[in-house]
Amino acid sequence: MEIVKLILDTFGSTIIVPVIVFILSVGMKVKPKTAFQGALYMGVGLTAFNIILGALMGSLGAIVSQMVATTSINLPGIDVGWAAGAVIVYANTIGMFYLVFGIFVNLFLFAVKWTDTFQPTDIWNYYQFLFWAAIVQYVTGSFVLAVAAATYLNLVVLLIADLIGPSLSEHYGYEGVTSTCFAATNGAPFAILMKWILKKTGLLDKVVLDPVTLRDKVGFWGEPMMMGAIIGTILAIIANWNNLAAMATWKIIIATGITTGAIMALYPAVSGLFVKGLIPISQTMNKRLRSGEMKRDGFHISIDPAVFFGEEANLAAGLVLIPIMLLISIIQPGNRMLPLADLCAMPFMIIAITAVFKGNIFGIVVTGAIWYTLGQALNSTILEVFTQAAAAAGVAEASGGSLISAWSLGVIPYGWLGYKAFANGAVTIAIAVIVYLAIYFLFRKNKTAWQIAAGATPEYIESRTVRKA
Repeated sequence: MEIVKLILDTFGSTIIVPVIVFILSVGMKVKPKTAFQGALYMGVGLTAFNIILGALMGSLGAIVSQMVATTSINLPGIDVGWAAGAVIVYANTIGMFYLVFGIFVNLFLFAVKWTDTFQPTDIWNYYQFLFWAAIVQYVTGSFVLAVAAATYLNLVVLLIADLIGPSLSEHYGYEGVTSTCFAATNGAPFAILMKWILKKTGLLDKVVLDPVTLRDKVGFWGEPMMMGAIIGTILAIIANWNNLAAMATWKIIIATGITTGAIMALYPAVSGLFVKGLIPISQTMNKRLRSGEMKRDGFHISIDPAVFFGEEANLAAGLVLIPIMLLISIIQPGNRMLPLADLCAMPFMIIAITAVFKGNIFGIVVTGAIWYTLGQALNSTILEVFTQAAAAAGVAEASGGSLISAWSLGVIPYGWLGYKAFANGAVTIAIAVIVYLAIYFLFRKNKTAWQIAAGATPEYIESRTVRKA
């Protein structure tokens, strides 16, 4: 395990992920030259993502910090961010073990058709559910229970990925893909419920705020670049409200607006580069499906959620949710953590919700605010135990004795439920397994209906149906 950790720390995702994709492509009988080209596209795409995300997060990070400073609210929990959360997870034995073990779990589940999602292309996001397994390991002292919890939550992640796959592919425009990033997809089932409620009340039909409608109504002002610039500017004004008389403040405000506008303008081209890396695997698997060599109805390839992040409705709704979630965290009874490091990740956290609502910003914002308010309440209950788990792994010294959590990981309700089930004995584990199996078989029995409820159109699902040659 130490060797694996050394390799990961040394080379990073921009090298390791393309190498894994190359090996998988060759293993699926893709010509080595084609496999290499695909892997290179993926590496270049990941590098480009890191560059523009770094620019956006650097700009938004300062804005969020200023917002928090302006509130003058001091809560006991410190949001260390998803990156620090991943370090803590992989410093635990369960994290390093499952990074390898999980690949074989998914390959087995995919081979026996338990899932239609091919996950090894997105191994980096294992830490999102391993966060909860690490807490199980600390609370119970059992490595076996931690592995069981990780496997259970992996099954939940794959079920959601199967549910949302067609909707993600159709809305974001990338054929045959899905996401197994827990933070990005966990809101999908709740979004389905909220869409039904908002339609029943008539609100979803009355308040139509998708980008296409906005462009039809306001023209240039509804273009992605302009939407990004406007929202970024407003965020910067809110953050710097007490210093608007200073000229230097307006430099920050204008620069933030230009940066967010640039991201929304540039993102489609960058995401296209990344997706080219998956074409060799996708085409080969489709060919084998249609020839009958691979006997299954269909599949989705899991990809990094950065591919979806910059879509105009998703990024716009995510930026709007940043001040909303900050305000809610201040006034929410019982909340003990101000989101800080991870608040910028809000657009990542609503990727599946955006697909369910087909880009209706009103529905996305309302649903995201409610869902993550619930998540904040649950996150507040794990601060002590996660801090202790981090200390046990030897990586909590930087907290200076404060309580810590990674906000984007701790506000996932299904993760909290999984942790509680596996930390409280055989009865709760059995209940969790029974509930999962019941939902799983209901989904498999009515898969098309569920996927339509999640935002896909019947026409798109029909077009993805495998027809053998």
